[in-house]
Amino acid sequence: IEELRASSMQHRRVYVGNLAYEVASQDLADHMGQVGTVLVADVLKLAGGRSKGCGIVEYADPASAERAIHELCNTELFNRQIFVREDREQEAKYGSNRTDARGSSGGSEPSSHQLFVGNLAFSVTWTMLKDWAREANAGEVAHATVRTDDAGHSKGHGILIYNSAEDAARAAEALNGTMLQGRPAEVRIDR
Repeated sequence: IEELRASSMQHRRVYVGNLAYEVASQDLADHMGQVGTVLVADVLKLAGGRSKGCGIVEYADPASAERAIHELCNTELFNRQIFVREDREQEAKYGSNRTDARGSSGGSEPSSHQLFVGNLAFSVTWTMLKDWAREANAGEVAHATVRTDDAGHSKGHGILIYNSAEDAARAAEALNGTMLQGRPAEVRIDR
């Protein structure tokens, strides 16, 4: 029964990525509530209380979660385009006391799907980053972004998000130090 309950709960949850750091759990709940009743919305945080830039939303029913994936993916929240996908974690990793205080050995958090890519040439676009990452054949790249300043100029780093932590780890190993637009990229798991 517990396994069935966990399975049905998982189908009601979505993972929301690329959140602006100032987005609070209530902001996330308000935005995601456009497609159904939100039971829990939680922005994941580091031990110091800083946002990880992602969150988990649990809906009252699986249909609302499905609508969120199809209707709210690529919408804007706090002037940032978010992405929404099914939550693939086996257990709930959210809650007000769920910070990353356990350290890096404490299990798989959604952010372990995310890679930081540094030392990018300012000419690199998100499509170039995604295409470069796909060439590693380490797994499907779910999302790629190059961080920009308020004027839209590259900050010289970006984020790659994979569908699984295993793919992200393989990609980090395969891509770190390889050349992109004449520069060796620095690739690591984004914690």
